[in-house]
Amino acid sequence: MRKRAIATGIGLLFIALSGNIFAQMNLQNLLNLAQPPSGNHIRAAACPASNGFSPHISQFFRWQKNCKSFSPDVKARHGLKRAGTYPDTLIVGAAPYDTLTITGTLIHNGPIFVVLNGLLIIKNANLTNLGDMDVFNNGKVVIDSSTVSFPQSYFYQRSLMLLNKAAVNISNSTLSYGGLSHNWLVTDTASLTVFNVKENDWATTGLSSHGSINISHTSEVGEIIIDDYTTLNLHHVSTALLWHHIPDSAVINWSFGRHDTAYGYLFNNAQAGVRGVEYNVTADSVFNVMWALMPSSGSSISVTNSKIRAIGAWFDKPADSVGVSGITDNANYSNFTAPLSDRTLTFTNCTVQTWSFYVFHKSVINVTGCIAGEIGAENSSRIYGSDYVVDGSGGYHWTTDTSVAFTGNATVYSFVRSEKNSIFLFAYGNIGNSGGASAIDKSLLIVVQSLLPSDPTATAGSAAEFDNINQPGMLFADSIAPVYGSSWIHRGPTSNWMYFKNWQLFYHSADSSNWIPITAPDTNPVSNSLLANWNTHSLVSGSYDLDLRLTDTWNNKTDAVIAVTLYPAILGIKEASVLNHIALYPNPAQDVLNIGITSPVNQNVAVELDDISGKCVLTKPCTLISGNNLIRLNTAGLSEGAYICRIITPHGVATRHISVVR
Repeated sequence: MRKRAIATGIGLLFIALSGNIFAQMNLQNLLNLAQPPSGNHIRAAACPASNGFSPHISQFFRWQKNCKSFSPDVKARHGLKRAGTYPDTLIVGAAPYDTLTITGTLIHNGPIFVVLNGLLIIKNANLTNLGDMDVFNNGKVVIDSSTVSFPQSYFYQRSLMLLNKAAVNISNSTLSYGGLSHNWLVTDTASLTVFNVKENDWATTGLSSHGSINISHTSEVGEIIIDDYTTLNLHHVSTALLWHHIPDSAVINWSFGRHDTAYGYLFNNAQAGVRGVEYNVTADSVFNVMWALMPSSGSSISVTNSKIRAIGAWFDKPADSVGVSGITDNANYSNFTAPLSDRTLTFTNCTVQTWSFYVFHKSVINVTGCIAGEIGAENSSRIYGSDYVVDGSGGYHWTTDTSVAFTGNATVYSFVRSEKNSIFLFAYGNIGNSGGASAIDKSLLIVVQSLLPSDPTATAGSAAEFDNINQPGMLFADSIAPVYGSSWIHRGPTSNWMYFKNWQLFYHSADSSNWIPITAPDTNPVSNSLLANWNTHSLVSGSYDLDLRLTDTWNNKTDAVIAVTLYPAILGIKEASVLNHIALYPNPAQDVLNIGITSPVNQNVAVELDDISGKCVLTKPCTLISGNNLIRLNTAGLSEGAYICRIITPHGVATRHISVVR
């Protein structure tokens, strides 16, 4: 008897994990969560950001508690007497009042640390830095009349971090991050000043503690998360998404208005309708301004007559457990109170383009029936979810730190990514548009029976597991039914996660719970290839389930289950005995179907494709020669589905079954 997860009202039964799930241990409770969802998938069109970018704010959250983690590393290298590399790390400030000036063209392969009283001057330079830039203590950086590039292999790989009393001044320069989103952080009492800078790529900036930012005469500011006791001044800039964090117990009654340009905008405790917020925002002559809120659990907010680009709800109580249901992007609210039990959030005569959900600490949310721009978990939080959409208008779907996400029947029009030491189980869902699935750092991503544009990837110390039966074409009883799929574990070069052990394919009829092996355990990983030629000669037509079981070297088991139908066998009319061999490939086909025929004689034949109703949708006359022949049919114009291929000869008709996929 095969164990199966139990279907519940939300499509999945989530079982609590015990112990340290990030050490070598039995992940079976986690893997048992994957259950084929009942009912229809939610379907929604992708809702890309109308401004041509897709903001991602997830990186800011994970900085706050870890932003000083570089300090011991830097401290251990203070024995260096001057700026240098150790190895591939440029340190300015290892000696007291150390100064380094960079001019001309330089490519540096590694991070840059400016520490203590170090001063880094980049002037009239063309600098390419293959690493982060981090400024600590009383370190200072001056970038003037230069082009500075930070190439990235993936979005949010590179960051500029200012901590302690650091100061960075950038003027009359161009910054490039390889066309990908990137991170900036200003915290403690650090300050960032930007004047007349061309920023080619989208920046996500976290402003926290007592930090300050002054930006003027600059294109594409990006998004800024404003928090704590900070100061933000923007003057004569464009394209700014301003996230106002509203902390626990704050009370806000506010109108942002519906304009796209901000003149003389002020937001602080001195303004009527603002209570419990300690930061100060000034925005004057800010073009293409976008308003956004990040309300914490326990806050009370009333917004009127406003055009809001994004709401990023924080679930940040130490042990929250909140259901999130029925919230959708691109909403028009005449009078709406968000159905969130842990806060008051009311909109009157407002539009909200994007909703996003962020989970902290040990909080738990259960997401159902929502369309959101971004969903993420950090710290030791958890996300449970089924039947929802992440449309990508606010970012991507992620886990980080030691958080865990269990999702079923989710549609993501962006990226699914596990980061740090997190686990992400993505089951019975699909990823659309140009998105993808990946594991980075030391995380684990498990993808079960989901439709993806490309295979999941793993880098560094992470691992990605893929257990998936390809959607079969039309399968017939009393025949040989090919079943294709993938079963593998890919590990990053420094991964300590489990290895792939074997896979095995099973079936049972819909009215039985007794799983019958189709194959023996196979120790060879399979990637989008033939799993088995299922012998259905002893089976009657009807409904069946297929189960692809993956076992890893820790003896965890992942089951990918799909429902299939065996149709009654269709016999040819006097099967053409003069055709010695017929092979159709690929099957399923996409744009072209190849038909290989071995004929003992020269003869004229006709090839027809009929749909399942018997209608002829394609016909092609052919002349066969004695020996091997190849016929190519253009199937690009056919709809996805099952077809019957008939090869009509003077002596009879040979019938084969194919399917077309899109």
